[in-house]
Amino acid sequence: MRSIFWKIFFGAWITAMVMVVAAIYITHFGEFGDPRQEERWEGPALFREVMRNMRITRRHGPEQFQHWLENAPKKVKRRVYAVDQQGNDILGRPVPSSMKPLIESLDYRNREAHKLINKKPTVGFFLPLRTGDPLRIVLVAGDSKEGLLLRFLWRNFWPMLLLSMIASGVACYWLARYLSRPLDQLRAATKRVAAGELDYRVTPSLKSRNDELTDLALDFDSMTAQLQGSMSEQRRLIKDVSHELRSPLARLQVALAIARQKHVQGLDTELDKIGKAADYLEDIIADVLSLPISTQEQRPLDDVVEANSLIDALAEDLHNEATDKNLQIIVNSEGEELLVATRGSSLTAALENILRNAIKYSPEGGQVSVSIQASTDRCTISVVDTGAGVADEELQAIFRPFYRTDSARTRESGGIGLGLAIAQRTILHHGGSISAQNSAEAGLCVEIKLPLLHITDD
Repeated sequence: MRSIFWKIFFGAWITAMVMVVAAIYITHFGEFGDPRQEERWEGPALFREVMRNMRITRRHGPEQFQHWLENAPKKVKRRVYAVDQQGNDILGRPVPSSMKPLIESLDYRNREAHKLINKKPTVGFFLPLRTGDPLRIVLVAGDSKEGLLLRFLWRNFWPMLLLSMIASGVACYWLARYLSRPLDQLRAATKRVAAGELDYRVTPSLKSRNDELTDLALDFDSMTAQLQGSMSEQRRLIKDVSHELRSPLARLQVALAIARQKHVQGLDTELDKIGKAADYLEDIIADVLSLPISTQEQRPLDDVVEANSLIDALAEDLHNEATDKNLQIIVNSEGEELLVATRGSSLTAALENILRNAIKYSPEGGQVSVSIQASTDRCTISVVDTGAGVADEELQAIFRPFYRTDSARTRESGGIGLGLAIAQRTILHHGGSISAQNSAEAGLCVEIKLPLLHITDD
């Protein structure tokens, strides 16, 4: 059954049938339940009881019927009347005027009569006695249709409601879960793709279905595959172009070195500008080539580094750059050994990139604070600068490749927006996470969380 429409239709139909069956069951149980229940006096059992006492009364006199009626439940007394020859009830009750025509029609020739009195089926019996005048017995055999309906609803409403709620609730819950589960999976897949997992596919989790939602999942996977292919081709193209640029760049640097050796008077300033431009272009090419083409382009973490020592070494290496801007680099650590799995110098390059950014965007005379905290299985490295920070709506975007928060930044100060993108992918490859938020007391705070490696003596 491929159509969701038919699934909803048949689900609602089955639910309705279950409710009807439940109502019929309750009705059946109420009609043919335990004969010892008091309400059984209102049905055939009461009729049989009246007939039995009439037979006894015929032999032993009206006192027998009077004795039985006096000890009967109140609801029986309201339904049974015994009238003597003078038209008086043997219990001294007033006889309803609506019953008098039926009572008057009973005699030796008409010993049983049926009539609707106040819309209720009523039976009258003429009972001749051996010891005296006959009795006329009137039995209200049932309720009116309206009364029966009201009584049925009153007695069975709550069981019917409870059973119907349970039955329909179970059926509707199953139907709702059946329909909402693939939507939840599609929603989760959308979030994962939006987070950059373009290789994620949702169709395998819905292979047991065969409806419109499966078709939607196939279209979603097809879209994701095309997007993944386009992005891979784009990155591959950028890398190919970067590789091609390295050859003329190398020739340019060789020519620049030869020109500087000739000591041509008046060209030193221009040669320095050309050298800076070549170095800047070399940095761009190196950053582009360090970006992975796909998420599968990852190598195993086969090395170990100590986080405190690494941060101290980076702070010492960047001391000259900080001194040029009259900046202080303050490192706060807990002192314990924090081992992190890594590969080559990838983690070193990522942390260096983050520290360089903090130095770059801090004003002269400011400071860069680095704190290292450890928990049971993770260490947290926080790098806080004293710059202007980043707009809240751009805190996530700064980790995208080629994204720059200020389009007016110069080459010397702004770069091309690859540093944080490379750092994020490196941290994720190490099983960690990286985030950015504006610090209340300073500028931007970049927080890196890395899993710790516990080495035992075994």
